[in-house]
Amino acid sequence: MRRLFTAAFASMIAGVASGLFYREFTKINGFPEGEATQLGLVHTHLLVLGFIVLLIVLLLEKVFALSESRLFGWFFWLYNAGLVLTSAMMIWHGCLTVLGQESS
Repeated sequence: MRRLFTAAFASMIAGVASGLFYREFTKINGFPEGEATQLGLVHTHLLVLGFIVLLIVLLLEKVFALSESRLFGWFFWLYNAGLVLTSAMMIWHGCLTVLGQESS
C-alpha cells in the first residue's frame, strides 16, 4: 500500500514538473504559443495515468487487498515502467519538435 502511495506521489511531482518544463522550454526557445507539441501532453498523462489511476488502485487495494495476488507485483512494475517509457518518449519527441529537428 505504501508502494502505491509513493508511486502516485512521485507521478504527481513528475507531472507538475513536466508542466513547468513545457512552459519554460517553449518560452526560452521562442516556440509559438498556440502550436501543438507532445511536450504539452506529458503533464496530463503523468497526472492522470500516474497520479489519479494509482490513487484509484490504492482505493481498490484498501477494499479488495489486491496486493495479496501474486500478479499484483507484475502489474505494478509493468504499469510504472510503461508510464516512464511513454513519458520519456513524449518528452524526447516534444523537445525535438520545439527545437525544429526531425524525429525520424
